[in-house]
Amino acid sequence: MTRTFFLENLGCAKNQVDAEIMIAALEDSGWRRCEAADEAGFILVNSCGFIGPAKQESIDVALGYVNECPRARVVMTGCLSQRYPDDLAAEMPELAGVFGNRAPLRIVELLEAIAASDAQGRTTPAQVLVPTVGKDGSFGHESGRRSTLLSLPGSAYVKVSEGCDNRCAFCAIPLIRGRSRSKPIDAVLDEIDELLGRGIREINLVAQDLASYGRDLPGSSPQELLRALSDRHGEFWVRLLYVYPDRFPDSFFPILGADPRLLPYFDVPFQHASTRVLRRMGRPGDAAGYLSLLSRIRAALPDAVIRSTFLVGFFGESDEDFRQLLDFQRQAELDWLGVFPFSPEEGTPAMRGDPPLDVSPALASRRAAQIERRQRKITHARMERFVGRELDVLVEELVPGEPLAIGRCYAQAPEVDGSVVVNAPEGSLQPGTFVRCRVIRRNGLDLEAVPL
Repeated sequence: MTRTFFLENLGCAKNQVDAEIMIAALEDSGWRRCEAADEAGFILVNSCGFIGPAKQESIDVALGYVNECPRARVVMTGCLSQRYPDDLAAEMPELAGVFGNRAPLRIVELLEAIAASDAQGRTTPAQVLVPTVGKDGSFGHESGRRSTLLSLPGSAYVKVSEGCDNRCAFCAIPLIRGRSRSKPIDAVLDEIDELLGRGIREINLVAQDLASYGRDLPGSSPQELLRALSDRHGEFWVRLLYVYPDRFPDSFFPILGADPRLLPYFDVPFQHASTRVLRRMGRPGDAAGYLSLLSRIRAALPDAVIRSTFLVGFFGESDEDFRQLLDFQRQAELDWLGVFPFSPEEGTPAMRGDPPLDVSPALASRRAAQIERRQRKITHARMERFVGRELDVLVEELVPGEPLAIGRCYAQAPEVDGSVVVNAPEGSLQPGTFVRCRVIRRNGLDLEAVPL
């Protein structure tokens, strides 16, 4: 079996960082990454295990590679493997290995062991390696070096913490990634400096809850991290992703207001607005408090852009609870919104006592679709305010054969929001760079612009 591999990454930005660390670890050990699965000796499927549909997708993708590339050895890595290692090994004999997500550098150890068994002609069941937290018992990633980034040009994710202590009733993240563990601030800054030195222009800080960063490290906080980033020289963006509303620090406002490179973009997962549903979810907030937070953000940072997430169909969600959520959606006027039907997950607090599912999946899907329809009009209206404005756009890709480029402005996070279509002569723009543009129109969820 050749020392070559292909990696298919599924799931969230945190999973992507893990995938990039695995790629670097393997390449540092003499393995070669292939661009196509059918060229590789090993195929790694970096799985998601958060909700039912994502788990099924991970399984389907892995089995698809088993069928399409019969000579390759398929290994399941990531969150699904962390959560169900023995089940996957027993129920998917097609797999050569199962690898968890707590110490991505150790992927080399597993692949070397599988390759050694193959070289000796031994037929073995799937080898399982689910490491605990890193060698020093702390963050879990002994190195953050990443030779290859899976983002579009100019952008990178930087994971500043791992796991979560919030224990929301519906959420499997503590089961998958463990307790909250912050990465030391010096290590975060070193990683960011290395990325900026490579020409990265957008740093997306990711954590399960950025507001909790540093609580386990004396003298560390997200505010300290932002101040340190503001001291850096150069042209770059810093974007904050995933700040829980119940712990959102107003002390962010003066720091972001003093440095336009620290973007006034916040991903704040409200999940619901009915107090009754929120308490069942194990969350302490309420609609009035959330609306107050939105008002404070917008008063302090008038250009603020806010994305959120709603979860519908949770246990006990009545028609009145849903009406309250719709009313909150109308008043909040969120710029971007993702909505998901509730997926019951074994092992979570919500599933204790085997509660009856009193909101059918069909009803939950209808409620999600209703919110999505309403949100399109809200997002269209929110994006209209950028028409006529001058904005920096991070160019991500060129449209072949057309005088067009695709990029994003500060109001658009990677992968989840709309884009900016830039009308520019072919070959005049370079992916991974900023260009100053004037927005000339909105087209659906996207903006159209021309360079200045």
